[in-house]
Amino acid sequence: MSSWNKSAAEEQPRAPRVGRAAAGNSLAPCLARILILSEDKNRSRELSKLLRRQGYATSASDFSVASRKLARDEHPDLAIVDAGTHGDKACKIAGALKEPAQFPVVLIADQASPGFRRQCLDAGVDDLMLAPLDETILLSRVRPLVRLAIMNTELQRRVLTAGSLGIEASADVGECATHPRRVLISGNGSRDFADVEKALGGEFELSSAPDVFAAAAMLHQNTYDALVVLVDGNADDALYLCGQIRNNTRLFNLPVLLFTPRSAFESLEEPYRSGASLVLLKPLDATALQTSIETLVRRQKLRSATRDRFAEIRATAGAGEVGGIFGRSFLLAHLDRLVAAAGTARKHLSLVTFQIQNLGWVARDYGKDAADDLLRQAAEWISVLVRAEDMVARHDEKELCVLLPDTALDDAEVVAQRISGVLLNTQFGIKGSEDVPLGIWVQAGAAEYRAGDTAASLLARAHDKLS
Repeated sequence: MSSWNKSAAEEQPRAPRVGRAAAGNSLAPCLARILILSEDKNRSRELSKLLRRQGYATSASDFSVASRKLARDEHPDLAIVDAGTHGDKACKIAGALKEPAQFPVVLIADQASPGFRRQCLDAGVDDLMLAPLDETILLSRVRPLVRLAIMNTELQRRVLTAGSLGIEASADVGECATHPRRVLISGNGSRDFADVEKALGGEFELSSAPDVFAAAAMLHQNTYDALVVLVDGNADDALYLCGQIRNNTRLFNLPVLLFTPRSAFESLEEPYRSGASLVLLKPLDATALQTSIETLVRRQKLRSATRDRFAEIRATAGAGEVGGIFGRSFLLAHLDRLVAAAGTARKHLSLVTFQIQNLGWVARDYGKDAADDLLRQAAEWISVLVRAEDMVARHDEKELCVLLPDTALDDAEVVAQRISGVLLNTQFGIKGSEDVPLGIWVQAGAAEYRAGDTAASLLARAHDKLS
């Protein structure tokens, strides 16, 4: 029987975003580049095929190759070390990759003792998965790690662009897994609550809620690094909360761990499809819970620190610019860098441009300061509605652009439509005329990088799509 269960893919066929890449065309853009290290050629081949079907580009090798050199040569976004029965050796390889790596490392093992889980945690492994893995579960756990890699890569590029313009910036995220590390536990009336609290106590700052509805309210009032949901009977409420978190612009990155009996779900793919980060089955394995939460919190801290660096660069580069956002010079310099990177790495890159048609009228009737204030508010709304690694910048007097690294055109068009809808249906107040609500007349256009593009040609194609 195959090590990789394909039942989920058969139940829920999902067309990859890049069909040609899935078919093996290495010239087509990919969602991410994944390095696979395994001693089992059959398992490596199946894993590679699975990932390629979803639009990822893969390269594979066995353990005999110097992993650090291979990582430098391949420039992966993520590495998967398939341990099989070679747990200790695989963990050392994963640790060797993590020491200099700027990308996440996943380890897949056939079994995991408490000691091995601790060993993986100490080595910096970003996720430990146990084979056999369902395709849906594997992909659900890989995607947030790829996203984290994309954030880090974009941060490195933005620092380089800032430096090229004489702007001091840093990509150092420092010690991310620092205290306080706040974990919310939903279900303090559960039979398992005391055991879960004991397993996590001392290492984390714990809060509790009696049910998922109280947990949802607490998530809106406070900031947490992870959420543990104790599932006893009806799992629908837990699934609903997962979905609400993933659809919330402030919370959608929050790691959610479900601790549940196997009988609560017809299939374990169900909670992952709803947005769970990790599912642990009863009875309680205290070490599995501890190391899992430790890993998820560490990931969340890293994500938060990366977002802070993005904000710092924007504040520095946007000083003196209207609205404190990136100006035209930074936009064009960074777009040049992204276009070059997309061509070299064969990755997706999209651009969305928003033209505010009535900004000139606002300047004429209310003054230039009012027009600048309206543009600033529009930029703030757009910034809230895009990812941390997406860059909002001013292109000219009435135009804002969003650079979307590692984003295909269909997703960029969804972003453009969503943001346009919000802007068109929002009434804005402006300085000096707060009692006069103003609407924004906006046109949006989206374009994706094509081989041979320059920053100018990509911008021109987005302008051609304005509507």
